[in-house]
Amino acid sequence: MREHLPQTPIAYYIAPQQWVFSTKRDTQNILDISDKLLAIFPDEATYYEQAGGNVRWVGHPLMDILADPMTKVQARSELKITEDAQIVTLLPASRKQELRYIMPVMFEAAAYMQAKQPKVRFLIPVSLPDFRDEILAAADTYELNARLLDKADGQRAIAAADLVINKSGTANLEVALMDVPQVVMYRLSNLTGIVAKLIVKTEFVSPVNLMENQSIVPELLQWDATPESVSQVSLELLTDEDKRREMLAGYAQMRQAMGEVGVCDRAANEILDMLPD
Repeated sequence: MREHLPQTPIAYYIAPQQWVFSTKRDTQNILDISDKLLAIFPDEATYYEQAGGNVRWVGHPLMDILADPMTKVQARSELKITEDAQIVTLLPASRKQELRYIMPVMFEAAAYMQAKQPKVRFLIPVSLPDFRDEILAAADTYELNARLLDKADGQRAIAAADLVINKSGTANLEVALMDVPQVVMYRLSNLTGIVAKLIVKTEFVSPVNLMENQSIVPELLQWDATPESVSQVSLELLTDEDKRREMLAGYAQMRQAMGEVGVCDRAANEILDMLPD
């Protein structure tokens, strides 16, 4: 673009999370190709501004997408789940390697929970059809009282839940905006985990916690993400109303950092403002 269309303005929306993982060179590369960077996180905007970028914070687009989220009553009705059922939704994988490193830990934790809370039932939305057989086999291996759902029912599975056990990622924000308590975990290979520990620049990795730079949802990462620890934290959150209320209060605070509804319109206007007269 710079070489062949040097007069064409370039907006970067949505930029990689270099403010979490970056080196100075990576940051400068992003700024070098951007006439304007549209940030979705407040700390992201601050980071790139301090690096000398032309930055506008527009808010997170999920505020528009989930402006009117599905209710628990509606979700359970559509999934034919009774009001008094105890439901935990598991979100183990959207990438192939997560089936290897995250799913076994998450499902073993779920088995521990089931042993202590025999009435608990699990919903597992399948993010990709190619994952279905492997996820189903793993659920059977751990003898989970689980129901697999298609990706189209993903939001219903979240809204219907009393608790979500979630891998770290954008889905954390979706769960928070739907006001469902959650536990966040993540695992990589041991070697990759060592490298990640050296390059991650922030205290948190879940977008929910990054929004306010404080612990709103529990994060169990790498060597701390054991089946025992995940199940213990999950059971506490499932059964302790004070912990649940505290998390929901944190979600309300997080929403303020995500901006007002109209994020996509603001982003579009910022881009339109770059057009030549």
